[in-house]
Amino acid sequence: MNNQTLFISVLNRGKAEQVLSEMRIFGLTGGVVLLGEGTVSNRFLEILGLEETQKDIVILPIEEKYENAVHEMMLENFNIDRKRSGIAFSIPMSRFGRVSNLAADQRFDPACFDHQCVFVVVEEGQGKEVMQKVRQIGETGGTILHGRGAGVPADTYFPLNIEPQKDIVMLLVENDAVKPIKQCLMQEMGFGLPGKGIVFSLPVSRITGGYQA
Repeated sequence: MNNQTLFISVLNRGKAEQVLSEMRIFGLTGGVVLLGEGTVSNRFLEILGLEETQKDIVILPIEEKYENAVHEMMLENFNIDRKRSGIAFSIPMSRFGRVSNLAADQRFDPACFDHQCVFVVVEEGQGKEVMQKVRQIGETGGTILHGRGAGVPADTYFPLNIEPQKDIVMLLVENDAVKPIKQCLMQEMGFGLPGKGIVFSLPVSRITGGYQA
């Protein structure tokens, strides 16, 4: 089985089609485009009501051999190393899919990676509250997606159904921040109680782009 990564990019609204077009140069087709809101920690913008920006989130499984080339393409064509231009990252997934039981030496150890992507699933409208809570412990930026319930084919990598009326908050953080975030949400938003929310994290193998707006 070829090693795979899940490539995710967060860009300003209207860029998704261009990203998918550039991917075809590598022979990569398909992908999912989601709409989201970027959040920034800036008191002046919050006063003006401009702290949120509309985002396109492109999600595409790719072979690991294309990972570096795709990230370099994002730098060259979308300038995501510039402030508020976007961000791209990869989640290793070569052991996902149809394999359900793995030997210890086949599992990914998050400690091997410097960063993780934390996903928080809450009721619609609570995404902003999640961001407020994690900012209290020093995390400043994230992306809020809105779940509207859509099934996916059974042979895709992540056969996950998101029920309608959900906010999905996506945070890119260093490994050391994952545990404090989970503890914060447990204490401040009652994630230990049924129906309050779900938080989980996945390792990130590469991040391109110095800023997430």
